[in-house]
Amino acid sequence: MKGIYITIILSIFFSCSSSKTVIREEKCPEIYKNKYTEILNEKYVAVNGKDTTEINEIRYECVYSAFYTHKVMYDKFGKWDKEIFPSNRNHPILMWNNIDLLSNGKKYTVFTNGLEEWKHIYASVMILDEKERDVLTEQTEEKIAITNRFGELIKHHNPEKKDFYEVYWKMVDQKR
Repeated sequence: MKGIYITIILSIFFSCSSSKTVIREEKCPEIYKNKYTEILNEKYVAVNGKDTTEINEIRYECVYSAFYTHKVMYDKFGKWDKEIFPSNRNHPILMWNNIDLLSNGKKYTVFTNGLEEWKHIYASVMILDEKERDVLTEQTEEKIAITNRFGELIKHHNPEKKDFYEVYWKMVDQKR
């Protein structure tokens, strides 16, 4: 029952969301396969009526695909549990529940996101712990481990493995 409650709250939270995106000219003059230029810690802002909520987001800048974090999660942990379609976006945020992300027994809820715009592209993650706390708020060993984990997953992902794209595009086309 708690899982349903969390899902409903998070879907309301993200359903009317907007993302603060500053498009800087020539942000990504080059994009990189299995690499990124920098890792940024940003705030993802969700607006629902008069309520505004922020969640921390780790962004891997100038990646080859905004789907990198979606794909590496799918390749490692299987199909996501929920799609969240923000009102201002064509592509969903994907959510995985109860993931042992660091192989230490601790379970996380992982949200993957990404954005492709003219001369700007990133793939990102947002992470909640079992008590629904944002684990990316402070510079802790846990945040560093998560940041490094996704960096390594991006660097070592297998572009020949295409299962994710088949499942993803089938789902996105149905939702349109």
